Amino acid sequence: MNEYGMLSELSVERCNAILKDLGRSSDGKTMRFFEWMRENGKLKGNVGAYNLALRVLGRRGDWDAAETMIQEMSGDSNCQVDFRVYNTLIYACYKQGHVELGTKWLRLMLENGVRPNVATFGMLMSLYQKGWNVAEAEFAFSQMRSFGITCQSAYSAMITIYTRMSLYDKAEEVIDFIQEDKVTLNLENWLVLINAYSQQGKLQEAERVLLSMQNYGFSPNIVVHNMFVTGYGKASNMDAAQSIFRNLQSVGLEPDASTFRSMIEGWGRAENYEEDAARTLDDMKKMGCQYSSVLGTLLQAYVRDGRIDRVPLILKGSFYEHVLVNQTLCSILVMACVKHCLVDDAIKVLQEKHWKDIIFEDNLYHLVICSCKELGHLENAVKIYNQMPNRKPNLHIMCTMIDIYSILGRFSEAENLYLELKSSEISLDMIAFSIVVRMYVKSGSLKDACSALETMDEQKNIVPDIYLFDMLRIYQQCGMLDKSRDLYYRILKSRVTWDAEMYNCVINCCSRALPVDELSRLFDEMLSHGLFTKARKVLWLARKRGLVDVISYNTIIAAYGQSKDIKKMLSTVREMQFNGFSVSLEVYNCLLDSYGEEGQLESFRNVLRRMKGSSCASDHYTYNIMINIYGEQGWIEEVANVLTELKESGLGPDLCSYNTLIKAYGIAGMVEDAVVLVVLVKEMRENEIQPDRITYTNLINALR
Repeated sequence: MNEYGMLSELSVERCNAILKDLGRSSDGKTMRFFEWMRENGKLKGNVGAYNLALRVLGRRGDWDAAETMIQEMSGDSNCQVDFRVYNTLIYACYKQGHVELGTKWLRLMLENGVRPNVATFGMLMSLYQKGWNVAEAEFAFSQMRSFGITCQSAYSAMITIYTRMSLYDKAEEVIDFIQEDKVTLNLENWLVLINAYSQQGKLQEAERVLLSMQNYGFSPNIVVHNMFVTGYGKASNMDAAQSIFRNLQSVGLEPDASTFRSMIEGWGRAENYEEDAARTLDDMKKMGCQYSSVLGTLLQAYVRDGRIDRVPLILKGSFYEHVLVNQTLCSILVMACVKHCLVDDAIKVLQEKHWKDIIFEDNLYHLVICSCKELGHLENAVKIYNQMPNRKPNLHIMCTMIDIYSILGRFSEAENLYLELKSSEISLDMIAFSIVVRMYVKSGSLKDACSALETMDEQKNIVPDIYLFDMLRIYQQCGMLDKSRDLYYRILKSRVTWDAEMYNCVINCCSRALPVDELSRLFDEMLSHGLFTKARKVLWLARKRGLVDVISYNTIIAAYGQSKDIKKMLSTVREMQFNGFSVSLEVYNCLLDSYGEEGQLESFRNVLRRMKGSSCASDHYTYNIMINIYGEQGWIEEVANVLTELKESGLGPDLCSYNTLIKAYGIAGMVEDAVVLVVLVKEMRENEIQPDRITYTNLINALR
């Protein structure tokens, strides 16, 4: 800490001011100056300095260090720990959304006899409201009342949580507490009270609250009116809802999307009020709302209320005509009808539409049929297909229908579609043949499946695709290993993009037909794609043949490390040791990198200790990992120590070391030291290490 030697005579107040200034620009410098203050006796009874340091630890998420620091304050530093100390950490939890940690600091606060204040409960209750955490909110709320503290936002949060969870009785208990605790209500409180009553249909109570709100000088805004519209709509009292809606302009307010949605939902719950709902749609159009927005609001409202079947009764007249001439609106309505099994209504719209675009229409039919298939409504798909206009066969639609007929077990109809396609001028692609082959396999006709494969081979324009796994499965079922092996190598020579399903198929269908070297290559390739489960299956095959070595384990551990799957990585390390292999340097590096990137610094240090206790010597990768992880934390002293150790080891920094070091100084906000590194660029060139794009990028970022 010699850099601060000249400041040793400064007063505590001046040191605190410096610490505060550093806190605005650099967490790393703040903590280094804080350590200097500790060494120079500037922290005795200095709550302000500790609070600034805790703010940094909260931003970093270093909660263990924060707890240790609080213990230090109460002990050696003889500080009076009050609510400000804990509020600093609770604020960090609130900003970062850490519910459990926020509760932890509150409980620790209470255990140490520290009295919370209004801000404590305001932050905690807002945090709990975001995540709808009932139990935690109830605990904090009860503690607040036991201290006799009145926090307006806390009452609002508790009522909102209960209302959202439909715990209306509990919400009303809190409303009673407001009166009992003599809380002075703000606008948010009034809105929450009205909403709590409106949501459960207690409109008289809501109106009484509104009157009190106005008596206290608060003017109702559009949010208040929307709550009443929603409440009356839920109570099926649409006369009252309509009255509020019509009177909006007289009180200087304009309806918004929520107002219209609530009105339409209300009409949807009422019986035989389609005309009124239609008038609301007209009101939306007069307000300048887009037709797509109007239709979307209508569908959303009626879907939410489970009455989508009434939409066709509302859509009529000029609005329905506008839907029929617009491709987009027509598609939205058709898809909504299909999704909710209103197939006849969807067909009616498709037959009455006024636009003509064959390509768009075919795509829409295909989308509708696929949606029916995904929803499991296969008979609806058949019904829609059977009423399609008669014209040139569409490959995509007919292939989907072949698949649907196959699922339904109607193989003769599926085969008829295939034969129709085959006799047409349409050339089948790889996907089409795959569907046909699957159809024949499912029907038990392997002879016809092989015939379809032969037809496919005769078409020179077909490029092998991932769907060739159907062929592999057929060859496997027929015991044709030579065919499987030939097809496998044919796939390798093609431009097929392999995925998990393809790898799984190859392992299951070709493993007995492939030589050991090819299995080994497949193992490495699967790991590079993150397919660990399938790779472990190949590893098992190799182990069965006595071919597993330390390189195999290194490869799979490295793959788990790249995906940050620490649990499986450790499991493989234990398996490696159980099978008689020592933990290699490569494995240690993977562990260090994974723990460091995940912020598990204690485990990171444990691996370092185990590594130093073994016969493994660190390499450049090890040192660079350490520089990077320490740099990410802003721990410049540790970075400097690693750099010294790297030089003393005889390895010396490489290009990655320099780049990582520059980045670390930039993160720590030590611009002056980053500038010094510019001088090292010359040293790098002298050592025949040429700076690259990353070098200069890191320098620029550090100097910003």
